[in-house]
Amino acid sequence: MVAVTPCEDIKEMCRKLEQQELASQLSGGRTGSEVYTELLAGYIALGRLPEAKFLWKRIPDNVKQECPELGKIWEVGKSIWKRDYPNVFQNLQTDWSDSVKPLMLFITQQYREDTLRLLSNAYSTIKMSDLALYLGQSPSEAGQHVQSLGWNWNKDTDMVEPVRRQTESYKRESLNNQLHRVADFISYLEN
Repeated sequence: MVAVTPCEDIKEMCRKLEQQELASQLSGGRTGSEVYTELLAGYIALGRLPEAKFLWKRIPDNVKQECPELGKIWEVGKSIWKRDYPNVFQNLQTDWSDSVKPLMLFITQQYREDTLRLLSNAYSTIKMSDLALYLGQSPSEAGQHVQSLGWNWNKDTDMVEPVRRQTESYKRESLNNQLHRVADFISYLEN
């Protein structure tokens, strides 16, 4: 039996929501805001920011006004796009509806893990205050978190020594898939 990852579940959810949106538009009906909120959060959770941006642009203004949560989700996406680490976590600290709460929690966990991986490869030492800012946590929370990962936190100097983390092979495969998609898109534009 093959284990299903959360990403595969989210991909399947997005595929179904895309079909719902398309069917609704083809039938001349109105796509509900819940379809847009879940699809926007799903795209962001998968790191598919260009698709999230294009979805945001095609969502009717009246739907955006009726559902303020859509704007909050898009603020998270914009912060990720700009690599504005403190605002990503600040924007994620919202009371989300039950339909998107699991996706937003997944985004929080994934973004924090990605940030830790980036920091572990970029720094030999980092100030705790900077680390806490990057992780969207208090210094004590960030300290406990990184110590559980084997990082050394010198409380006298308030400096942290990250332990280099290996990148997983699925991340490399994801990059290869992205490069393949870009090449296909460029080929499509040229023909």
